Amino acid sequence: MRNANLGWLMLAGFLVAASGTARALAADQGESILEEIVVTAQRQETSLQETAVAVTALSSAALAERNLRSLLDVDSFVPSVSTGVRAGTGTAGGSVAIRGIGVDAQDSSASVGTYIDDVFYASWRGNLLGFLDMERLEVLRGPQGTLFGRNTIAGAIQYVSKAPSDELGGYLKATAGNLDRQDVEGAVNIPFGENLAVRLAAISTDRDGYVKDLFNDVDRGGHESTAARLRVQWTPSERLLVDLKYELVEEETNGRPVLIASVEPRAQFPGLAFIFGENRALSLDSTFLSPDHETFVGYNEEDYWDSKFDVMQASVSYGLTDSMTIKSISAWQEYDSALAQDFDLTPLSILYVTSPNDDIEVFTQELQLTGAAWSDRLNYTLGLYYYDYDQTQAPLNGIQLGFGPTMDPFGTTRLENESWAGYAQVSYDLTNRLAVTLGLRYTDEDIRSTLVGETPPLKLGFSETSPHIGMQFQASDDIMLYAKASEGFRAGGFTANRSLPGGGNPFDPETAWTYEFGARMELLDGRWRLNPTAFFTDWKDTQFNLTVVTGGATAVTTANAGDAEIKGLEIESEFAVTDRLTVTAMLSLLDGEYTRVEHITYSTFPFGFLASFPDPATGQRLPGSVVILPALSESSDLMRLPEAKFAFGISYSHPIGDGAALTTHLNYAWTDKQRSNVMDQSGIEMPSYGLLNARVQFDSADGRWRIAAFGTNLGDEEYLIGGTSFAEGFTSGVTQHDPARPREYGVELTFSF
Repeated sequence: MRNANLGWLMLAGFLVAASGTARALAADQGESILEEIVVTAQRQETSLQETAVAVTALSSAALAERNLRSLLDVDSFVPSVSTGVRAGTGTAGGSVAIRGIGVDAQDSSASVGTYIDDVFYASWRGNLLGFLDMERLEVLRGPQGTLFGRNTIAGAIQYVSKAPSDELGGYLKATAGNLDRQDVEGAVNIPFGENLAVRLAAISTDRDGYVKDLFNDVDRGGHESTAARLRVQWTPSERLLVDLKYELVEEETNGRPVLIASVEPRAQFPGLAFIFGENRALSLDSTFLSPDHETFVGYNEEDYWDSKFDVMQASVSYGLTDSMTIKSISAWQEYDSALAQDFDLTPLSILYVTSPNDDIEVFTQELQLTGAAWSDRLNYTLGLYYYDYDQTQAPLNGIQLGFGPTMDPFGTTRLENESWAGYAQVSYDLTNRLAVTLGLRYTDEDIRSTLVGETPPLKLGFSETSPHIGMQFQASDDIMLYAKASEGFRAGGFTANRSLPGGGNPFDPETAWTYEFGARMELLDGRWRLNPTAFFTDWKDTQFNLTVVTGGATAVTTANAGDAEIKGLEIESEFAVTDRLTVTAMLSLLDGEYTRVEHITYSTFPFGFLASFPDPATGQRLPGSVVILPALSESSDLMRLPEAKFAFGISYSHPIGDGAALTTHLNYAWTDKQRSNVMDQSGIEMPSYGLLNARVQFDSADGRWRIAAFGTNLGDEEYLIGGTSFAEGFTSGVTQHDPARPREYGVELTFSF
């Protein structure tokens, strides 16, 4: 209730301040007009203010102004979005939620679809992508299935890179900062005659870690990455466009930056290591707690994450007529990653896991037909989509316990997902002010899950018809209103695992109906952009990760938690006070609850027999008991659903001399507390936090070079981007917190040619 009241107070203050500022400045005779924002949220270029979709678009300039480096930074400035890290994986796996939907269980497809130049990014590892030579980033909220190839039940994130052009040019950018940050980025655009152009972009990033591993005297959280993109556009005629792209991304880290908040020596692995280990005098106890937000006791085994992603893409569009275009998007993608984890997070030999090379190959083919008819009163998008996913996960290299040999309890698994879908969305102008939109998607998915060499493939099939209906009303030249309802769908599947009965666990599909109402307004002669959106989501059979214990083994599988309802309000505003001063603001209020939960229980401290073994150091017997708890209840908090968040920014540009300019950007963002994952026993509460970022930028008169000084998290806020309690029975015994990066600052120099 406290957070709900706080949210409504924030909303009231936001609206009063905005309206008061607008009235006070209404008499200003300046000619300052906000720049038009063009988006492709409906798979065609449209003005943001004419698009009946809850979408936030951040241009390359906006990303730089806010000092945003990757998807992990974006949520502070986008309504109803939460990004962080998955349980136990560090930055190897991002956890992304939109409007409280983002439970990305390990064997189901993503709740939030990520697209790079129209191609779906198919792996959860490495999905916190950085920004290279970007045109813009678009964040779409709500189901998008009638316009996008892959199922997107919660929303979609679109990376739009800069396309080749007919002008010779490019840029080179170097960044240096604290924590030994060293980034170099550049791009060159080369036209070959009138019909062919090539654009090559590359980036190298390197920065040190920020949480001290005391045992190894290493700062964990260090990160290195390289990426390159080659894009070729050929226009042999006015109607034909061929766009070819190759992209490569390689990343590696020096270990997870973690904090130990609590320990439970009665958990399975520390208990057994204590009984059977070589050094029985050592046991997990409170001496392993992190003394502050910057240190932890350290690892005695390797801890790292390495990944490689490359994609070859061919997009061909042909104008069949002046008002009808057909487009083909073909892509082949390959993902390779390796993960090593000292899972007990201590110098003790309790539990060490080396995840095998995770090899994924994906082929996608999409055909789109877009156009207009009847004097442009009818606009349509028709599409066919094919998705072929093949993942092989070799045996764990393994699970090494302090009391025994390396084990492989799970086996080699192979997951094949072949899916096809047909979708259509048609909009018709009933009058010059009123339009109606109808959409429909049919999805068919076939899943084959195999324990290689042990069981025959298990075949599962799922299909769903997902509708969309909407109305759009142009109340005036400056105000557009819309209402819509749409369904999102995520297929079920099967977790293959040798330790589970029958070789694995099946889980059911997930659906979500979202009802949305919004307004897109440009007021005061185009100087004030105000975009409010309200929504309600009915979410059924939510998928989540569940720990299952069978015969003493522990496995993570995907299951269905139950049903939930989520409602919310989102407001985005931009105001050009003068031609030099611009103010931006964002607010989101969310309220979600479970309406039904499955009867799922969780065993904690199951090894009561530990009481039979005395402590070698003290002679006292270890306590032991068996407790059965519900995994969640209708009163449980939903995962990654901050009830309130807001952001406020000021940008002021001061001309210097003949054409040069000094621009100052100041942004503050506050996010309410939220839960890190689903289950009551394993989730932690991540406290609220506020971030202050700043940037001062000088642009030369000729536009050839730029220098900027920047700072992020200037208040050095200590906040979390994830966390998991492994203190239950069949786990490693620690409660892990995933801290965000501390205060960072640096200098950026850009030269354009």
